[in-house]
Amino acid sequence: MRVFISQPGRSHAREAISELTAALLQEGHDVHAGPADRAARRFGPDIVVARYEPGRLASAWFARRRNVPCCMLVDTEPRRPPPFFDRMIWRTAHRVIAASAALKDAVAAVGVDASRIDIFPGGAHLEHFLPPPFGPARPADAIVFGWFGDSTSASTAAQDLALTVIDDALPRVRVPDVIAGIDIALFPQASASRLLDCMAARRAIVAPATLEVRDLLEHEHTALLFDPAEGGALLRAAARLIADPALRTRLGEAAHAEIIRRDLTWRGLARRVTDVAL
Repeated sequence: MRVFISQPGRSHAREAISELTAALLQEGHDVHAGPADRAARRFGPDIVVARYEPGRLASAWFARRRNVPCCMLVDTEPRRPPPFFDRMIWRTAHRVIAASAALKDAVAAVGVDASRIDIFPGGAHLEHFLPPPFGPARPADAIVFGWFGDSTSASTAAQDLALTVIDDALPRVRVPDVIAGIDIALFPQASASRLLDCMAARRAIVAPATLEVRDLLEHEHTALLFDPAEGGALLRAAARLIADPALRTRLGEAAHAEIIRRDLTWRGLARRVTDVAL
């Protein structure tokens, strides 16, 4: 299948776009990424994929002129009521892939049929997080916590724990190795991409019970979720996991199974996108 990914001008590709491009190539599709121009017309796509940007009609108009399906990725809330150009975008989109349940509701509220909206909060690379004996083994006599936030809050909130701090400055290429060195992942704030990494790595997760997190995880089934307004709740959940190795294992395995069940991988996104043209 020939997939055109619309990227206006020379704008920097968001993670979802760059990961989707790689996944489509891995799935065996031909991909052209760039502006909706003469080169895109010569490419002759079977489907157009674009990221929703308020007022930007080029990709939707391109798909309409070429009479091919358009798949819209949505990671920002649409304008309400939608102005003329946005109404054209939503009428043209054959499939909308929203980054969260809240965004799905927002897109439905501007008139898009809910049956045409899928939720995809982000993707994981399962091959980056292989279990032993294929991946690194963890020593049984030490429990190491991963703190997914800034180092200042880590030193204040969890002074007595063995912590590995994973913040936004950590290069993406190092994330699998760092996560392989922890047993329990602590999230003082939501981070969908890092949550998915920890789910793929079968790590027990403690995270705030926000809408973004509940799109991915269920309390007591795939993670321990806490009320962020309740003081000390994160550390109490961490103490439960220290005392209960079986719970750590159960949560980690269930989180990994959830990624497989929902196909929350970048190649899974590629399959969602190309299904529109079948």
